[in-house]
Formats: sequence, C-alpha cells, structure tokens
Amino acid sequence: MGMSISYPLVTEPESYVDPDFDEESDKFDFGKQLHEITLSYCYDMIEHRIRSIKEEAKFKKYGYTWPIVVQELKEKYPEWTTADITNLKHQFEFFDTCGDKLLNFNEFCAALDLMNNTDSEEVRRNIFYKAAIQKYDTLNFDEYLQLMYDMKKGMPIRRPPEAEEDINRDMEDIINEVSQMDPFRQMCYRVF
Repeated sequence: MGMSISYPLVTEPESYVDPDFDEESDKFDFGKQLHEITLSYCYDMIEHRIRSIKEEAKFKKYGYTWPIVVQELKEKYPEWTTADITNLKHQFEFFDTCGDKLLNFNEFCAALDLMNNTDSEEVRRNIFYKAAIQKYDTLNFDEYLQLMYDMKKGMPIRRPPEAEEDINRDMEDIINEVSQMDPFRQMCYRVF
C-alpha cells in the first residue's frame, strides 16, 4: 500500500519505560514521586522562604508596635537606649541586601567589614553559627541583636585618658558620643 520499502526489525527498539511499571496499577504515583524529588532538592530553599515570610510578618508588626517592642528589648538589653535599638534595626535592614529580613553569612561579613573587623573567615563563621540559635544558615533580627549585644560586651568603649585635662571638654564629649555610636549612625554622620 505504501510507497516506502519496509524492512523487518532485527532488534527490538529501546524502551524508556520501566519494565516493572504496570499501567493498570495505582501503586506507582508519579506525582508523589516527583514531589518527593523536588522536596529533596529544594528543602533548604523552602525552609528559608518560610522563615523569611515569618520574619517579614514580624517586621510589619514592628511598624505598628515599635514602641512596645523597644520597651521589651530594653528590658532584655538594659545597657541600650531606645536610639541604640532603633539604630540596630536600621543597621540590620541596611545589611539585609536580599530584603528577606534575614542575614546570610556574606551579609554578616559585609557588616563586620564595615565595622573594621579583621577576624579571619573561620573566626567569623564560628561567630555566625554560634549566633544562629535556630541552626539555619541565616540570622534573624533577634539573633542579630543578641550577637551585637555579646560583641559590644566584649569590646570596651575607648575613653580618652584622664591625664589629658587640656583637651576641650566639648570635643571630648563629641568623641565619646561618636565612639558609642554604632557603625550605621557613624556612616550617617559621615565619620568614616
């Protein structure tokens, strides 16, 4: 009937179907298998996204209840003022370049670089993973505050020596105020 020449098959064609696959059986759920494969590859991304959504909701709530949040944080960190906590919030948002309300290790390193921290990458990783209480690869705002509080306790604020009484008292007060500022406020006042 046709115009083409036909040849008998010498070998059976290759099949890409599992030989154990039974089309009549409901045991093999292709959708379920595909979902499990996707989860195994994307679990960390999904977990990060869920955490990011929770942190974004928390920051949205901060917009409405910030004075109450500041009072709670001042009780937890008694050495900080309202301005300190607000500046740390702005600092956190500044370093969060991804906008997911979480700091990853690279963003954390950028913050330390801005603070003129000269620690090695290994020391920074140790600091970062000790601060990440929830054992994710990111820091949320609460973990960041705790980390900054711990770092500030470990770094005393330099005061001018008492022997130099000739220094103008106004200049000394300015120097003390600038030394107590966090790096974000120092950047705002163009100190460095």
